[in-house]
Amino acid sequence: MIKYAAAALLALTALPAAAQPQAEYRALGTEPFWNLTIGARTMRFEAAGRASVSVATPKVIHGFAGEMWQTRRINVNTVHKSCSDGMSDTVYADTVTVKVDGRTYQGCGGGTAAQPETSLIEGAWRIVALSGRPMARGTTPTVTFEGSRIFGNAGCNRFTGSYRFERGRLTAGRLVTTRMACAERARNVQESSILRLLGERLTVSRNRTGKLVLTNAAGRTMTLVRDGR
Repeated sequence: MIKYAAAALLALTALPAAAQPQAEYRALGTEPFWNLTIGARTMRFEAAGRASVSVATPKVIHGFAGEMWQTRRINVNTVHKSCSDGMSDTVYADTVTVKVDGRTYQGCGGGTAAQPETSLIEGAWRIVALSGRPMARGTTPTVTFEGSRIFGNAGCNRFTGSYRFERGRLTAGRLVTTRMACAERARNVQESSILRLLGERLTVSRNRTGKLVLTNAAGRTMTLVRDGR
């Protein structure tokens, strides 16, 4: 009996790597911002502006080009082909297609996909529109995301603070500003709108021209382009 138990234990510990518990697989995309996490028990999809979807993780299907996970609500297809997120210099191991409730999302996954999501917005941006309206003449407001810091110029005054960017949502802490008075009423109104909007919880997406769009719960938007473009 002891021999049989020992043999069974040896067989269990000798299982191939594919039969051992796997680390989470992560993928993401930027049009709109979305995240996918495939764990041992749960597969979870989150996208800006929509409710998250969680299902039990199905058995993985190993294809010639990559892996697939198929459920009634979420289907995932990966291809082992390098992929760029389109907004930073990060290159991921896999090209990923996710279909959720009939809607298709394209993105990247595997390899470096577990790196901080902040890399998608990090850097210097120019604010070019508020709810579709261009900036006041003679002003060039900016915002920069650097590490956990947010700073910039709202048109007359500089501002700085901290921020978090998780699951396609941007939340800034209390912003500290200088106190110069704007000479024109239009600049004052614009600056107040920028600072007020940055103080709210915002969803982040990209429009058809590739510009970054920050949207609050009421639907008001701030449109950004990479500084230097």
